[in-house]
This record gives sequence, C-alpha cells and structure tokens, in this order.
Amino acid sequence: MKRIFPILLLLGLLGTTFKNVAQTKPDFLWGNCAYFSLNVGDSILYDSTSVQLLSVENQYNQLKVGADTLEVKVSGRSLPHSVAGLQLFVADNRNVKALADNTFIHGLLKKDILLCISDRNREMLDKKEFVFPVSFNQGFVWDGEEDTYMFSYLYDDQQKKYETYPGIGIDLKDARGIEKHWLVAIANSTVVWVDKAKDGGTACVLLASDSSPGIYYVYDCLYEKTLEVKKEQKLMRGELIGTAWGNANWGHAHLAVVRNDTIPSFDDRFVNCVNFFPQLYELYYAYTYSASKSYSKGKISFGRAASHLGNDKNNAAFEEYLGKGWIFGRWNRSDKVEAVSVREGGNVRLAKKVFSGTPAESINPNDYFEYEINVRNGVYRIRAKVGDLKAESWQKIEYEGVPDKTFSLPAGEQKWTDERTVRVEDRKLTVRVYIDPENKKAAGLSEIVFQMVY
Repeated sequence: MKRIFPILLLLGLLGTTFKNVAQTKPDFLWGNCAYFSLNVGDSILYDSTSVQLLSVENQYNQLKVGADTLEVKVSGRSLPHSVAGLQLFVADNRNVKALADNTFIHGLLKKDILLCISDRNREMLDKKEFVFPVSFNQGFVWDGEEDTYMFSYLYDDQQKKYETYPGIGIDLKDARGIEKHWLVAIANSTVVWVDKAKDGGTACVLLASDSSPGIYYVYDCLYEKTLEVKKEQKLMRGELIGTAWGNANWGHAHLAVVRNDTIPSFDDRFVNCVNFFPQLYELYYAYTYSASKSYSKGKISFGRAASHLGNDKNNAAFEEYLGKGWIFGRWNRSDKVEAVSVREGGNVRLAKKVFSGTPAESINPNDYFEYEINVRNGVYRIRAKVGDLKAESWQKIEYEGVPDKTFSLPAGEQKWTDERTVRVEDRKLTVRVYIDPENKKAAGLSEIVFQMVY
C-alpha cells in the first residue's frame, strides 16, 4: 500500500501536467499573437504566466493575470492591456455575439470569451512581414473614429435589423469618387478569388496568408476598374490591390481577417472574423500603449450621416487614445448610444433605456449621460446644440458642474445652449446631459463646441 500511494501521486501530477499543456494550446495563431477560448473559471498558462477568466458582464471581462486582477473590455476599438510581461485583449465574448443577427461572424468564439495574448516586448505583427493595408503615398490619415469598427453594434430602426460589424470599415472621406488611397497587401499572400458585382462598379478580393495557414484577408468595396490583381497571383507585402469604390457621398475600404479550415466563398467571406483592431492600430501608429490625445479647442458633431462626416458618429464609449467619448461602465451592452441621421444633420439619442426592443437594450442606472473630453487644465468657453431630429426631446445640460437651461423641444427642432465659461482642473472637460425624469422623452445632442480661454 505504501508503494501504491507514490505511484498514484505521480500519475496525478502527470495528469495535471498534461492537462495544463492541453489548456495552453491556442485555438489558432496569427503573427506573434495566440488566440484562446475560455469559459468562466478556466485557466491557461502562457509563457509561464497563469491567466484565468473570473467573470463576464456585458462587454466587460474580469481576468486574473499572474498576481494581478484587471477588467478588460471586448476590444471593438480599445487597445490591449500590458501586464506581467504580456500584452492581451479580449477579441470577442458571448454577450457581444448575442447582440447580432449575423452570429456567423463570431464563429471563432467557442466559449465565453476569445482572448488574444502576445509577448509585451514583441510586435503583435512583425513590421518586416506586415504593413498597414492602406497606402500612405497620397497623404492618407486614419483617426480610427469610425462607427464601423470590430463588432460595432449597428441597428436599422426602419428595417428592424441588428448586426455587429464584420471587420473594420476605414473611411476615405477625401477620396470619394477619386482613385486615391490605394489598398495594398497586408502581408505576403496569394489571391484566392476576385468577385466582381454583376451590375459593375464594386469588387471583393480574397487573399490567403502565406505565413499563417487558415488565415484569409478580405478586401471588400473595391473599385472594379482599378483592380491590379487576378486569381492565383502572388503578392508581396505592400503590393497594390486597387482603390476603394466611392462616389461624391461615400467611400470606404471594408477590411476583414477571417480564419477557416477551408477556402471561404464570397457569400461566406465574413464567417469566423478575427478581431484585429489592436493589430491594425499597431501597424499604423507603431505602438499600442500609453497613448492619449488632448484638445484645447474643438467641434464635435454627433450622429451625422456618413455622406456628411464619414463614419464618425461620436456615439461610442470613451477611449483614451481618442481623448473623447461617453462614460458608460458595465451597464451598457453595446458600449454605445443610438445615433439619429437626417440628411446632413444628426444627433445622439439619450434615454433611460437605450436601444429599446433590441438585443442591446440596456437601462442607464443614472438620470444623466456624460461625455468626456481630454483637455489641458484651464478656463474654457463651451456650448452645445441639443434636440432630436426625429422625436420630441427633453434635456438639461451641465458643463463641469455649471448648469444651463432645460430644453423641451418638438420633434425636429434643435437649439444652442448659452455659452458658459468653466474651469477644468482634472484635465477632463465633462458635459453632463440630464434626461427626462418622467422617461417620456429622450434627450438629443447634436454638437459641442469648446475653446480654451487661458
């Protein structure tokens, strides 16, 4: 009996070791990144560091990494966290997937979350092998503020259709109707197929990665007449593919990274989307951490039509690298608020219940919403345009604790508040919009203008 116990103990230890090895194996690799599926309670080992998923609530995921515990939002357009020598972000979770009709784009999510991990001291995508997929040769500038980011919740209130965005739509406002800002191969790859629209004009190209089996790059909304590639063509990193299709009112490049064991067809081109926003940001800016933007003056427009301002709606949560956004917290399932667009006008719609009647329906526990702007400390002049272009509205504005009037407006009417002078001492210019205490009317915000006085 004394001999049996050590043997059983040894077998138990070996079983634990084998189990840890199995847990550590990623679902797939891309560049220097490893993607892992985790359920609440699951642990993995990555480079000798333990990572455990503790809980999931809406977009937020609580992780224990080594000795540290941190809250990590699904990275729709958020940057990675650096901890214990690792760089990580949550690529998807079950709550984001639950918002969409088009759940096939979330096909890589096998458990509660899909986690991406890489070595903090290495690039996620080696710049000797990868390049930003839009050429800089004609002065292209990307601000990353599009509403068409990874898994952004999009809702069409007329068609009652809701989905999460498959990939990343990069707005090309200054290339509308112009053959400008060429799309290039993100990495060495092979052209699998070129699909041209039957009515002419647009095209889609699928590239297969040469270095990562099963990884494909989708270039959609291309202009057929400018295509420089054909089926089975070998492309080197940075080689031209074509320009985006566009007219006087519209122009954007729709990019996606997908992973499949078989070659995707055109109809299935967005099945199994890989969240690659942090990698794309890194390719453009050359870093993904310690980024912060600050303003001394500005004009921020909300909800306007894409034909007027591009894909920027300013209806999403605050991001430090953008220096502005809405302060939500865990309660907001979509991490954004509704946007209303009418011709060239628009506004965000703020109510106790956002996205009512859709999978993203969420109840604000407060009687207000806050929009925050990173600024230098000092004195500022500020005012806002309020009202809803489609519905009756009720709103009261407060700037840094300085109140303005209460506005109760009919549908379609918008008004400017009085100009206020406020002092900022915490580098955060905060605009608070109070909502109807009776919850009968939504608040509308169309524009904020501000300028530092001294």
